[in-house]
Amino acid sequence: MIKHPESSADTLKQAWQDLRADHPHMRIRDAAATLGVSEAELLATDCGNRVTRLREHWPALLSAVGTLGPVMALTRNAFAVHEKTGLYEDICPCGDFILITGHHIELCLSTGVWHSGFAVMEETHLGPRHSLQFFDSGGEAVHKIYLTEHSDAGLYRRLIDIFRADDQSPNLALPTDGAKPALGAIAPSKDLPEHWRRLLLADTTEAVVTGRIAVPALRELMLQLAELLLPIQVLVGNPGAMQLHDGPIQNLKITGPWFNVLDRDFNLHLNEMAVAGADIVQLTCGQQALTGLLIRGQNQQTIASVFGGYDETDGESVFWRDLLLALAVTGGS
Repeated sequence: MIKHPESSADTLKQAWQDLRADHPHMRIRDAAATLGVSEAELLATDCGNRVTRLREHWPALLSAVGTLGPVMALTRNAFAVHEKTGLYEDICPCGDFILITGHHIELCLSTGVWHSGFAVMEETHLGPRHSLQFFDSGGEAVHKIYLTEHSDAGLYRRLIDIFRADDQSPNLALPTDGAKPALGAIAPSKDLPEHWRRLLLADTTEAVVTGRIAVPALRELMLQLAELLLPIQVLVGNPGAMQLHDGPIQNLKITGPWFNVLDRDFNLHLNEMAVAGADIVQLTCGQQALTGLLIRGQNQQTIASVFGGYDETDGESVFWRDLLLALAVTGGS
């Protein structure tokens, strides 16, 4: 690893250019790790060129995203990437959170841990790609919003003009007092609506682990769910954002270490090399029982969660529950 703890932005930018010359397909996240800096610090070196620093008016900015039409929402952690294409229609402040719902989109954002945001233009083999990218105080990406071919590019340019920060210097100062969001995902605060609390409670001590399955059994379960077109809920998050898919999955593909769902409005990329297994958990929320699958990393952190389809009156899918309970009994080996 090449470290640049006190490098100027110009030096860091040159190092990035040199790295891209040798590795033209390297993603910025991997480039930042190689150079020993955060992704946000590396991105900021291009401010004034293809990158625009944004003012930290997150609720107003996210409301403006609702005018852009269909966009692709991306939320990730170290080992899973969750992508949904849809509309940011209903933006609702909820205590310390911002809840966003719309056609194919459902997000729970903890913007209190957001530190910086940028409008970004990247050159790709398909042409320029435009996005809004948000980072925490450690410079880690928490949420990104990409324009699609159906987005309103004119309104996007206007949004950038409105929310452009006065400071467009290529240096990004991150807190040095150690104030960094705790590892893990958003906690199930009482401020959140019942359905978000229900999903997040599965990853707390209120849930009881009733079984554990290995990676091959997890892959087989996902294939079975795709064949059945059984509606499920897939959740991926980090301390600043949780993103939900609610519906069936269909088009599955293995690419190297990555297990992928490649559906029209939903993509999931799961690094199986980082997965130690999956815990089957049960809990009671309100008057309803809930059965979930928590995909765990080598340090037992939750990488992603999978739940059955849920009806507010009847509760979770009985078929889903039976599938998981059968795995719990067999051990899923």
